[in-house]
Amino acid sequence: MLRWVLLAAAAVTLVSCATPYQDESILGGADAKELRPDVYRVAFRGNGFTTKESVQVYWLNRCAELAIAKGYAGFEILSDMQFAIRRPADEPVRTQLASAIPSLRTHIPVSADEAADFASWRDQRDIAGLPATPVRTAAVIFIPTGGGPPKPAIEGDVHFLPPPVKAAPPKVFNAKALLAQLEPLMKGEKCAGNICPHVHEYLLPEGKLK
Repeated sequence: MLRWVLLAAAAVTLVSCATPYQDESILGGADAKELRPDVYRVAFRGNGFTTKESVQVYWLNRCAELAIAKGYAGFEILSDMQFAIRRPADEPVRTQLASAIPSLRTHIPVSADEAADFASWRDQRDIAGLPATPVRTAAVIFIPTGGGPPKPAIEGDVHFLPPPVKAAPPKVFNAKALLAQLEPLMKGEKCAGNICPHVHEYLLPEGKLK
């Protein structure tokens, strides 16, 4: 009897943890589908305890890792996506009080200035060479769970780029440079198992914060 009680307690603890950075499992995680050798559809799905900020960081990290693993220097986001970008003046960067944790699950609105930045993604370059499968419009979405906490997920198509790659965030990223920027967030202290709130400098054009 004690064994079953311990197993049940372990199961409750497991499902009450935020999704870690991992391949997709019952808790969520990363998944990638090849559309052609240099174009992949990458997804990261969290559980009800995972924040939007964590899913966003994990998705970007997975794209960068995959680009390097396939022998490329960077990637371009093909999907029409909208990232939440926290600027220095928005709010405290490292809120670690337990009372503040629920606020991490709320939607982070995009300002008018950020919307203008995103609009620059939608240029009219020739995309005849892209895969026949339509490029998905994607963003961080929240999946209802029948009364439970919503599950954040992000999915989008990325085109891997050969060197040299000059970063032009939030659309084009140099894979090694992005991994270096994300590493402190991935390996550093977590907030309730999630990536802590931070300034998303890696999503802003060079010099934007100066």
